Amino acid sequence: MQVAVSATDDEFARVAKAVSGIPYMSLAQGRRLFEHLQATGAQDVLEIGTAHGVSAAYMAAAVAARAGRVTTIDHIALAHRNPSPEHVLARAGLSDTVTLVRVPDSSYTWWLKDRVAERSDRHGNCHPVYDFCYLDGAHNWTIDGLSVILIEKLLRPGGWLLLDDLHWTYALGEGGSEQTSLSPAERRVPHMYAVFELLVCQHPNFSEFIEEDAKWGWARKCSTERRYTIRMSSSWQAQIASGALRMARRAAADVGLRLKSRPDADVVARARP
Repeated sequence: MQVAVSATDDEFARVAKAVSGIPYMSLAQGRRLFEHLQATGAQDVLEIGTAHGVSAAYMAAAVAARAGRVTTIDHIALAHRNPSPEHVLARAGLSDTVTLVRVPDSSYTWWLKDRVAERSDRHGNCHPVYDFCYLDGAHNWTIDGLSVILIEKLLRPGGWLLLDDLHWTYALGEGGSEQTSLSPAERRVPHMYAVFELLVCQHPNFSEFIEEDAKWGWARKCSTERRYTIRMSSSWQAQIASGALRMARRAAADVGLRLKSRPDADVVARARP
């Protein structure tokens, strides 16, 4: 008796055929990612490191049926890739499910900073927006160490963070201009494993961790969201002054200025409600 192939299998097979032979994600990895997003019901997905768009295609295929969306980030200097992610996603029929962002800044941490800022309220609470994040970017302690801190803020409770290339090192890799300033230890030690072990696994907002095939590091965000509020502990005059200073800081940030003064610690206190 012939077993009917489900629509999910059909969709995966179609995308796998469209991206066949294009780096940098294997068929098995694509299947693992596709099935994870299907199983968890993820809808809003963030990817750091687009490359040719293969991983974005697999993830988009998994969330498209739920009207989900993949936002994938890469540097504008990498727009010359052949084939381009636009071409790969179009061939997979998933262009409408993916938002491709190319940042002109020194790294994607600035883009992440902007997303945290625009989703933060006046009490300093960041309202999360993503169910899943796949981090396959610079593989650098400085850049990705900050990235996981910012990504956690944007990740919904119960959402998953996936780090790629845990054991990649600069000594084994193709290298780049940044290598000239790296110490021998920085070239020898896997940066992403240090990020996973020392930052992600020790972060109080992550509660479940998986190291898979010496390549991927998974972390699930706690299902209970922590909340903060700002409480004033001084006179109403000080409260007005503090509020005016916060508004001035935001205005200064909008025009690229830096306001060096800060409110007195006695005026503004951040505490858990």
